[in-house]
Amino acid sequence: METTGAQTLVETLARNGVTSIFGYPGASTLPIHDALSKSGIRHYLMRHEQAAAHAADGYARATGRIGVCLATSGPGATNLVTGIATAYMDSTPLLALTGQVRTKLLGSDAFQETDIIGITMPITKHSYLINDAAQIEATIEEAISIAESGRPGPVLVDLPFDVMAAKDVPQMKASTKRKEPSTNGWRKKDNGDHLKRIAQFLNTAEKPVIIVGGGVKLAHACTELSDLIKRAKIPFVSTMMGIGSVASPNGLNLGFIGTHGNELANHTIHRSDFILAIGVRFSDRSTAVVEEFAPFATIAQIDIDPTSISKNIDTDLAVIDDIRKALTELSPLMQETNRDEWLTRIQKKKDTLFRKDSSAGCGPAGDLIRQVQEALHGDATAVTDVGLNQIWTLRNWQARQPRTLLTPGGLGTMGFSVPAAFGAAVGTPDRSVVVFSGDGGLLMNIQELASVFHHNVPLKIVVFNNGNLGMIRQIQDLFYGSRFSDSNLGSHIDLVAIARGFGIEAERVLAEKPEAGIEKMRKSTGPFLLEAVVDSNNYVFPIVPPGRSNVEMIHEKMG
Repeated sequence: METTGAQTLVETLARNGVTSIFGYPGASTLPIHDALSKSGIRHYLMRHEQAAAHAADGYARATGRIGVCLATSGPGATNLVTGIATAYMDSTPLLALTGQVRTKLLGSDAFQETDIIGITMPITKHSYLINDAAQIEATIEEAISIAESGRPGPVLVDLPFDVMAAKDVPQMKASTKRKEPSTNGWRKKDNGDHLKRIAQFLNTAEKPVIIVGGGVKLAHACTELSDLIKRAKIPFVSTMMGIGSVASPNGLNLGFIGTHGNELANHTIHRSDFILAIGVRFSDRSTAVVEEFAPFATIAQIDIDPTSISKNIDTDLAVIDDIRKALTELSPLMQETNRDEWLTRIQKKKDTLFRKDSSAGCGPAGDLIRQVQEALHGDATAVTDVGLNQIWTLRNWQARQPRTLLTPGGLGTMGFSVPAAFGAAVGTPDRSVVVFSGDGGLLMNIQELASVFHHNVPLKIVVFNNGNLGMIRQIQDLFYGSRFSDSNLGSHIDLVAIARGFGIEAERVLAEKPEAGIEKMRKSTGPFLLEAVVDSNNYVFPIVPPGRSNVEMIHEKMG
């Protein structure tokens, strides 16, 4: 039977466990779409290619499996760029498939020709241009392996039209399960000695702290880390990407660190004498002023990516290895240690900082988020956008299982939430998915409400509408003399009417009185948009001012 290049592509994807692709067609990808229509892989038609990349990203974050997006050549491919960069910054395994002009037209400035490999080179782990149909199977196999191995990330494969349309492509070899990528090549010979030294520090340090980064989830090492923390009774903090890796009800979870983090977490890091950072890259959002970060601590770092070691913060001990494997070896070396004095000091600091504000310094918006989680019985996946809504959610949503709090941390991409939640819902159909967005972020990809309705994906979408770019307004208010420039979006847009125009049930509430709207959302069996009107001065506190250290957080407007 005659086999085309596109059929070979699709069959190879299916053999490697791909069941869903998010994309948008164009002339150069029609052979692929034709092959998909005859396969067991479902293609989800999005309304913009950027959203397709975010949907694939959300799918991967929620499931731990590679996400796949597909776009045509030229503008279709370039529209993927923001989504690819988002996945790259947050180490999401992503396979981006792009159509391309015929091979004989490459370099001729043909219609919709773009050097997408050149454009995306800084934001991909690797890229391929397939110019021979015989290369399809091996290239896709290798691309998936690279995307998933080591520090995960996006890989792009460019697919010329004539290669996809080629006929009589050699039949694939017999179906075999792809081998899991090996990490042994990353290991240092002295890792064992370094793990023993880390254990010695943890066993003898008076004020140890573990920093949990996003790499823990990527390594599927949440259980191993939870076991180590419980065994050693060591308090821990999280980076923005590490939130939800470990859920601890015994007082060891101190919150997340950084500019918008928890004051207790920042102060504890500052006073610690030994820090074990796991899957952490020490971004500026976590450290603030590098020279004043953890000034009294010896720092050890475990990471699969050697380029993350001492990149931003000097590390005294480093283990370059698969995190899950390293934690499995480290845990038996831990001894039962009396940490009552250190934990008591932390509790006293917590009592000093405590304010009778259940919203964690987020006002009515924070209270609403807690009520939404309670209404959804706490087992939903939350997906944030960027801005105040992101920080409100990170401070108030209690992630009780790994991969149930998705946020664009590294690139900070507005418009991420709705399409990423779409992908998360496709990948985890047995779990409720709720979006927390601002009006600005929703407007970035509002066309995806059409995708949500068309595919009947039962997202619960909470939009905080303050008529402003809220985070920008807060920064201008606090640090630019209240000179509000280009941050006002206006309050004239009727988001409820727009949602209903897309076919989605919707309701408007005041953030202070959301109960009736939350109940309607809870009872809805399909997609639902809840517009929560928020005061434009509903900020988030405390916050680290620009150029200040993490322990110099402010609780109100200065001056």
